[in-house]
Amino acid sequence: MTENPTSKQTTTRAVDRALQLLTAVLMGETKSTLTSLSRAVDLSPSTASRLLATLASHGFVHQREDGRFIPGPRVKQMAASALRDDPVYESVGPHLDQLAAVTHETASFGIAAGEDEVLYLRQVSSATQQVQTIVWTGRTIPRHGTALGSALDGTVGREGYAVSKRPDSDVTAVAAPVFDHRGSIIGAMSINAPAYRTTSADVEGYGSVLVQHAEQLSTNLGAPLDDLRADGYFGGVVRRRRDHLPPT
Repeated sequence: MTENPTSKQTTTRAVDRALQLLTAVLMGETKSTLTSLSRAVDLSPSTASRLLATLASHGFVHQREDGRFIPGPRVKQMAASALRDDPVYESVGPHLDQLAAVTHETASFGIAAGEDEVLYLRQVSSATQQVQTIVWTGRTIPRHGTALGSALDGTVGREGYAVSKRPDSDVTAVAAPVFDHRGSIIGAMSINAPAYRTTSADVEGYGSVLVQHAEQLSTNLGAPLDDLRADGYFGGVVRRRRDHLPPT
């Protein structure tokens, strides 16, 4: 039996649209109502409604009483399954807890999401500050021009950390790379703090404690510290420079 190319193309387009809607719900960048979601992915409300109903029937989204759509139990199950056996996700938790406790700011761990974005994989906020930065767990930010992106690219200062103070943001971010047993950068830890209360001394303090925890976590992951120090990381004096980005 010959497959109808038109039917296959229509099915593929429907899947693509459904995934766009699911992504919009997960990112939470809109109010996640039917109207806002349909506008966000450039679909008619009727088409968006049908696709959301299909996603809901499979547990990927759930509609609250106020009409807003939120991630459903199937998404949470998939996330838990994906992270269950991830040693880095489990190992970074205590470090983020300690960083948030010491700095009284939001501590994060980010990983590369393709070539152009960074995914906030895990975050811990301090309970001592009334004004805090927004928790972005599960969301992405641009890789270019951000502290996490610079750390993931290995573009750090001689102190071992990267700083971002963008004029279009009210957040100051400091980040340090984390290495695996091959000496490849697999993620970065960061501190995000409101710019209005972050001094140069704060930045230096955040950077110093981040490098300490990044070194400890990298050590636990079997990173070759002698080689990394020879490349100028973790307080070492640069004797050579190698590419520490993971193979693509």
